[in-house]
Amino acid sequence: MHLSRSAASASLAVTFASIALSLVLGTATPAWLATMWYAPGESLKTSPLLPVLGGLLLVGLVNSWMLWQLFRGPAPLVGPVRRAATWLRLILYANVAWLLIPSFLPSPVELVIGLVLWASALVLITMVLTGPGRAFRSALLLVGAVETAGSFAIGLVDDPVSRFFPGTAYRATVLVVEVAVFAGMVMLLLAQRRDGRWSRATILVGWGTFASGFLVELVDGLTSGSTIESIAEAMDVLFLVWLARTAHELNREPRRPAPLRVPAAVMAAASVSLLMMIVGPENRPRLSYTWQGEQLPPSDCWTWRDPPRVADTPAHERDRAYLCSVNKPDRDISDQALFSRGRAACVRFARGEPVKARPALLALLCPEVIGRSHPDLLLSSAQLAQRQKEKDDLAREQMRREARREDALCRDPWPALRTRFQATASYYDWDAQPYAIHDKEADTSEDSDAIWDEETLDPLETRGALALFFTPSQDWATCVTAKALGSAPPPLRRRGWDEVVEADIVSESGRLVMQTLSASKVRFPDLARNGPGRYRLRLYTRPEQDLILVYPAGRGERRGQGP
Repeated sequence: MHLSRSAASASLAVTFASIALSLVLGTATPAWLATMWYAPGESLKTSPLLPVLGGLLLVGLVNSWMLWQLFRGPAPLVGPVRRAATWLRLILYANVAWLLIPSFLPSPVELVIGLVLWASALVLITMVLTGPGRAFRSALLLVGAVETAGSFAIGLVDDPVSRFFPGTAYRATVLVVEVAVFAGMVMLLLAQRRDGRWSRATILVGWGTFASGFLVELVDGLTSGSTIESIAEAMDVLFLVWLARTAHELNREPRRPAPLRVPAAVMAAASVSLLMMIVGPENRPRLSYTWQGEQLPPSDCWTWRDPPRVADTPAHERDRAYLCSVNKPDRDISDQALFSRGRAACVRFARGEPVKARPALLALLCPEVIGRSHPDLLLSSAQLAQRQKEKDDLAREQMRREARREDALCRDPWPALRTRFQATASYYDWDAQPYAIHDKEADTSEDSDAIWDEETLDPLETRGALALFFTPSQDWATCVTAKALGSAPPPLRRRGWDEVVEADIVSESGRLVMQTLSASKVRFPDLARNGPGRYRLRLYTRPEQDLILVYPAGRGERRGQGP
């Protein structure tokens, strides 16, 4: 038995056996693996069994016919064959093998290999053809060069590593490549007819490649499940058959060039094809994420942590924004299926039924429905920012009013010791943090680290140009009074106070400042009355009240404990 018949028979046997096994097991997975030659997606589990098996049976029959065409080999030699024809036949069979056998190479490598094989075939075809003139063959080479360069650029954009092509330039390049592919295929078929060595069946199969492409697009547009779409795409094998038949009939002898007449039906179909390629679908761009789908470049889609807001998204961009938000790269589902699920969820949401989809996503498809129960989702980012600003301003004003009331309740604990350089404010220790006095011009980060590294902390801790006060409580406000004196105050007195401690602080800039304590923004004066130098801090503390005296540290200063 001839090799082609053996391959076709084996394919038919495997197809029927796998379908029978699928019927017995109640799942289409065996038939899918035998006919589609790759693992099925999740959508196969939810698809009805008998329609899927019917489609897979048709795919198996088409595959058997394709294998019969591919394994026929070269036709019997009629006359002397040029070396270019021998190389062309080899390159054509290499193209068939490359397109048919799965590859696991990186995408850029696969792209280069495929383009090199096809470009080599185009160059050799122009050398082998005898009917068309030199101008025709030069034009065919030019169209092939445009197709190859454009396909290479598109392949780089589709590669996730290479994301540099602007969206407008990408779409223009896709249009040019589509026109070049269409024109190149038409020129090849016309040249084959004028050459005379290829049969009418081969040329008809070549013209059928356009019909198969429209069939796939029609099925993609009418169906919403990726299973039917994948089956339709798997039946697009006429191009492989045309390549194999072209290689098979290269051994024939060219005949007298036929007149260049194209059937009216072919011209009409070609005109409609070119018009549809130029005009394109009504909803541009059409996203597709099926296993053989044509994807948009990364620049035409975005990724968000949260869905974009309806008010921030133009009406003509909301469908694309919805697809970009709900699609997962590892999920095999078409755009039509995503839209269908989203609109069905909108209907259920309007009826008050529970839905799994987030209202923020559904708002992109049906804002009028979602807005009835979630009006905030219809606000723009600017409106939300303004609303949040108003809330923050109100909260700050409330804190200032409360702070002013607390400040008004605080009293000077030593009114007899008056000075122009003093202030009183309330302090809440919400985060278990002390308040501080420090030299405004000094870097106190190292001083602060050294204080916090100590094992035990006293109510007053100083180091260098920093003093930290660990007296406030989280349970109530502490009234803090600070007084800057030009000389040493009266001796220490303990009566009425729990603790009285002293320590030194250094101010090289001559400016000692108290941090802002109260939300009412009470301002404390400069506590370094005598400019740069060393100052003495005396802290009087008891529950809810601190008194701090700041004065120059003189040599004759009395530092003993008072009564």
